[in-house]
Amino acid sequence: MAETDDWPSLGQELGRKTSEVIDKWMTAYETGRITLKEFYLIVVSVYDSTSGLAPRDISAMLANIEKELRDEAARRKTAKAGV
Repeated sequence: MAETDDWPSLGQELGRKTSEVIDKWMTAYETGRITLKEFYLIVVSVYDSTSGLAPRDISAMLANIEKELRDEAARRKTAKAGV
């Protein structure tokens, strides 16, 4: 029987799973299978669901992705407006 110390903590496991899920959806976004808006909603939802539970580096990663997506949306909006 395995020692309980051999098992990842809840936070570690949540961080691992969060990274896997974001990687999957980032690939879908980068290949055009989902839109920027859809990816943004996924990132914000995952952040809201895991913030304070997952490791800080995972929350920081999600916050950075969210900022990059907001910036990209603003660039697209500006380009579309012809400004």
